[in-house]
Amino acid sequence: MNYASVTAGLVAITVSAGIASAQEFPERPINLIVPFNAGGGTDLLLRGLAPHFAEAIGGDVFVSNMAGGGGTVAASALQGQRADGYQMGYFSITVATVQPQIRDVPYDVDSWTPICSVAASPTLLFTSADQPYMTAADVVAAVEAEPGALVYGSSGAGAMTHLTTVAAFAGLGILDDMVHLPFQGSGPAIQALTAGTIQFFGDTEILMQRGDFRPLMVFNSERLEAYPDVPTAAEVGIEPPLDELYLWGGLFAPAGVEPDVVAKLEAACEQAVNSEGFQEFAASSGTVIDYRGAADFDAFFRAQYEANSVIIEAAGLN
Repeated sequence: MNYASVTAGLVAITVSAGIASAQEFPERPINLIVPFNAGGGTDLLLRGLAPHFAEAIGGDVFVSNMAGGGGTVAASALQGQRADGYQMGYFSITVATVQPQIRDVPYDVDSWTPICSVAASPTLLFTSADQPYMTAADVVAAVEAEPGALVYGSSGAGAMTHLTTVAAFAGLGILDDMVHLPFQGSGPAIQALTAGTIQFFGDTEILMQRGDFRPLMVFNSERLEAYPDVPTAAEVGIEPPLDELYLWGGLFAPAGVEPDVVAKLEAACEQAVNSEGFQEFAASSGTVIDYRGAADFDAFFRAQYEANSVIIEAAGLN
């Protein structure tokens, strides 16, 4: 028997099967995983995207929920699945770049094939409108005058709200002289801000608009159109990588998906995001669309992973 011929034949069959698989993809339904319970913002966004993604990919798409561990249960389960493009998770900045650096989870920066980003909103540091702080300089002066007297809140240690306040106060050099009060979610924290129990909070523009609050800075590369008088973090003296922070989310598949399959998924995502139906959903829900293709999203994700390690260290979470 000519073993070389047999081996070459098996390789040829394997390669041709892989090509056929990529060309025919998808041959079965694609599962989009929400790492949280049904009814939340991520769940609603993905269910708003799914029908347009299905139309673009030319196949069946369904959404499933796998809650727990702040999103890490779903991410941990997905990273161990086959890298065939049939299962993807919609992960946020915290699930993808923060949790693996502060918790014992089986995934890290190299565990994924980023497919596309869908949405991103810069965060803002804000205070209650009845507080005396009009600028970042006012906050610095108050903290220097009475160290330990001012309190900032978050929706939980390691949450995006926590990272925003840490970036602000570490960037201003006053973090060690302030008190952190974590809450179980943004709702209770916002109530505490309104009541004056805490003086500062950080979140997106959409949440800030739910109360009578005054923005002090925005973690964006430029000022926001809705708040032209609010300076960027860089403008108040906060240096990179603490000066930009976005609540972003996108689709991730396990590492190792074939390039041809990635290209199909990426193209379907772009078509879905740009569809009239999803654009209408985004407008009605306050979603800030920020599409990136696979290569750009991969570079962005890796840069965010590294940048957030600085904030995590400043927060004492590692």
